[in-house]
Amino acid sequence: MTKHHSLIGIFILQLAGIVFCSDTDYFQQHVTYDIEVTLDDSLHTLNGYEKLTYTNNSPDTLDFIWFHLWPNAYKNNETALAKQKFRLHSTRFYFSDNGDRGFIDSLNFKISGKDIDWKFHKDWIDVVKIFLPEPLAPGNSIMIETPFFVKLPKIFSRLGHTGKHYEITQWYPKPAVYDHKGWHPMPYLDMGEFYSEFGTFDVKITLPQNYRIMATGDLVNGEDEYRWLDSLAAEGDSLHNLEKKAFKKALKILKKGKEKKESSNETKLKTLHFHQENVHDFAWFADPKWIVRKGEIKLADSTRTVMLWSMYLPKNAEQWENSIEYLHDATYWYSKFYGDYPYNHVTAVDGDLSAGGGMEYPNITVISAMPSKHILELVIMHEVGHNWFYGILGSNERDHIWMDEGLNEYANIKYWEKKYGREASFIFNEFTQEKLKIGNNITYGFQDYIGYTNRAQSSDEEPLETSSNDYQSGYNYWLNYSKTGLYTRYLQHYLGEGKMDQIMQDYYEIWKFKHPYPEDFKYFFDKHTDNNLDWYFQDVFHETKTVDYSVSIKNQSAVIENFGTTSPPVEIAFYDQNDYEINRQWIEGFSGALTQPIPQGTKNVKIDPDNFLPDVNRLNNTTHHPLKLTFIFDEPDYSSTEIYWLPWIFDRNDYNGWTPGIMLYSGFVPGYDYGIGTKVLRDFRNDEIAGSLSYKRNFRHKLGFHSGSLITNVARNSGRKGYKISLSGKMKKPIIRTPVTRIQTTLFYHDIKQDAVDPEIYEFGKFTTVHFDINHRWNPNPLFSVSGGMHVTSGIEGGQFTKASFRFSLYKRFTKKIKSNFRIWVGGFLDAANVPIQYLTYLSGGVDPDFEEGSVHNRTEKNNYRKVYHRQFVADGPNLRGLLFDADEIPFSSNELVWALNIDQSLPYIPGKLFLDFAKVTEISENYFDFGLFYEFGPLSLIVPLYQSWDGQTTPDELQWLTERFRFEFSLSGFNIGSAL
Repeated sequence: MTKHHSLIGIFILQLAGIVFCSDTDYFQQHVTYDIEVTLDDSLHTLNGYEKLTYTNNSPDTLDFIWFHLWPNAYKNNETALAKQKFRLHSTRFYFSDNGDRGFIDSLNFKISGKDIDWKFHKDWIDVVKIFLPEPLAPGNSIMIETPFFVKLPKIFSRLGHTGKHYEITQWYPKPAVYDHKGWHPMPYLDMGEFYSEFGTFDVKITLPQNYRIMATGDLVNGEDEYRWLDSLAAEGDSLHNLEKKAFKKALKILKKGKEKKESSNETKLKTLHFHQENVHDFAWFADPKWIVRKGEIKLADSTRTVMLWSMYLPKNAEQWENSIEYLHDATYWYSKFYGDYPYNHVTAVDGDLSAGGGMEYPNITVISAMPSKHILELVIMHEVGHNWFYGILGSNERDHIWMDEGLNEYANIKYWEKKYGREASFIFNEFTQEKLKIGNNITYGFQDYIGYTNRAQSSDEEPLETSSNDYQSGYNYWLNYSKTGLYTRYLQHYLGEGKMDQIMQDYYEIWKFKHPYPEDFKYFFDKHTDNNLDWYFQDVFHETKTVDYSVSIKNQSAVIENFGTTSPPVEIAFYDQNDYEINRQWIEGFSGALTQPIPQGTKNVKIDPDNFLPDVNRLNNTTHHPLKLTFIFDEPDYSSTEIYWLPWIFDRNDYNGWTPGIMLYSGFVPGYDYGIGTKVLRDFRNDEIAGSLSYKRNFRHKLGFHSGSLITNVARNSGRKGYKISLSGKMKKPIIRTPVTRIQTTLFYHDIKQDAVDPEIYEFGKFTTVHFDINHRWNPNPLFSVSGGMHVTSGIEGGQFTKASFRFSLYKRFTKKIKSNFRIWVGGFLDAANVPIQYLTYLSGGVDPDFEEGSVHNRTEKNNYRKVYHRQFVADGPNLRGLLFDADEIPFSSNELVWALNIDQSLPYIPGKLFLDFAKVTEISENYFDFGLFYEFGPLSLIVPLYQSWDGQTTPDELQWLTERFRFEFSLSGFNIGSAL
């Protein structure tokens, strides 16, 4: 495009604004950019010069203009970006080196060749106010110019580099939006995106010749570059046409390939000129190693051809092999849904951004590593869709996130239904779902449904009409996607797809290349429908109300009750005894209960039969729940009584040996407030049945708790049979993560066989105990947390005793690699007349007296080198990690008052962590002290003592000393359903 065409474009936009504003107060500023920039890939810097023409289309005279200097967001820990990351408990940027950070400087703003005054925002160093030497009257324009220098950070969010891979986004000085609601200066944020003026970009980029580069806009006089990219695309096609074995071999070579060194000392450079109109941002990406693919799409309602480009690293080539298809289909369906894609290319590049899975810019999107092809398609489709929602419909995404992310998520759901069908599987893990057939019927919208409904029931939800940086939780920010997408899809179901398309296409046509607000979006529903949609526009976006309709059959009528706090219209369907649908109908929203006559022959009534409504309790949406068996796990069928089953081969201990069997469970999965499960295991060694039966009931906002659960468990395993009943609850303020208090009361009964336990550390027989535990935790930031609590155990049967302990823990992180954990424990017996030995205070950890640790494999006398105390460490009590025995070589225990201090310390250059323990028994003069190293390998921790004060030989002089004292801890906290049984 030439400059002449740019001026014509500006004139047309201004004329359109005048026409549009004839009936409204709407106006829109315009910016024309002319930027020249050079990339130095040895220093990772940009040297640039910017000239921009700012046109004041407002009715106001302007004395100043706010500018964004967003590279300064990466300058220090005091920026809005750094504070937001820290508030959301991310420390990667906080502890980064100065050399890895970034900034923008060397600015010298001028108007008409004259220096002007400007100053930084009082709160943000990435926002400045430029003072105009003369007031800018309505309809007038000025030219502002400045040099600028950007030190590119490593990629902590969106702008930056990883080695010689470059993602150049939010990189140039850019005016803030001025609209009918005033100025919108805003700092750069990770959570909370952008609001920018539309305009025209002419950008000349100079960089080394070997880089593949793609940007917003079209190349001007770029025939040579396009020829080169075409040749690379041909190579990419040839690569993917290879047979599997040859393909993998070629990829292996590409992954190891080194960049060719220039024959001379000077790097050969190229300058590329990109031009684009009707966009409000400009981004570019470059990498010397990308594989290039090319395609095209002919839009259905026009004669234009849009080019498709995908560029990706060799390590991700297998996953990206269908990326052109994903680009094609996203462009096709969005154009069909809303209106033709107005630009000349759509590009996706393989990136390294840290702010989510993908990020959209006009014409181009960057995608981070994905776990499956379906998720890659999802993200490409989502980011391409942002060309419509955020790119063309340029809403204020910082303050009204749902208008961008949520409406786009609705379009994503619609895309998936059109392309694959509503019941098609969504694959997030190819091996698990496609090979093992576990969860292979999970559908696209399921993750949105469970994510939203779990949060909605928690009282921790915040309204969607919350500005980005005001969210207390990143999870609530994400609800702008899921909640909006689900409810808007339901709105389509209610209004009908044809009506919804008419509304959305009208909205798009009127507001494309403009800045709509929520009231502008609502206008088109008022225009095209007479329905009362307050449940959508008020309750969904401004409230945190929930839907919970239920249905039952009484006296040959369907009784529909509304247990929720909002009242959307609801669809009901009637089925005969063969589950054949007799009829369905819509009922407008209501409160309380409603009786509806049922057709003759009705045996089952369903609310929301197609599961479009984000009802927080789908279990009461049908009157009949037939039995259904499902292997391991899949998307729950809330209209049935679903029992999951799986062969169970993971139980083994030294008393029972290996005990294979079967596991059955119902509930426990999202959408259920209860779970019941059983493991039936065969004990071949003792010729008996082992296993467990467990029931869990969750509750919210009862007994003064924010949430809680009641758990009952009956089990026979490891030579013990018994039960437990436990009531636990969490107390905290809504939304706020901490402080939080947890209270738990548990009743245990054990019947332990004599030959099942080591008499040195367990007594056999029958024991009944009651436990009370309270713990309070405060975690104000990612560098500091404290917790404290009390535990009381009382024996009722098998020993009368009362044991109490108090604990206090403190975590402090000083630097990236220096972290400290301090723990103080004090415990003793109020009544020690008859204490079973397993409930004594063991100084070297615990012995798991209540059989709570499923990872403990040996409590018997046999194989002492493996038994629970000698080798396996159970974190409990004083927690000396060295092995402490009495004179008879029995694990040392006490019924006296004991206090202990445990310190874990991470230091630079030391593998693993240092530990230091100190313990004191009040009636014994000796102090116990140890230190050593421990290493964490996922759920397994290896403990290696290096000093034990109680040994005759306190430090290792040979390998045998270590092999006799090393220990391990195995933890699967939060493992799967099996750990809960």
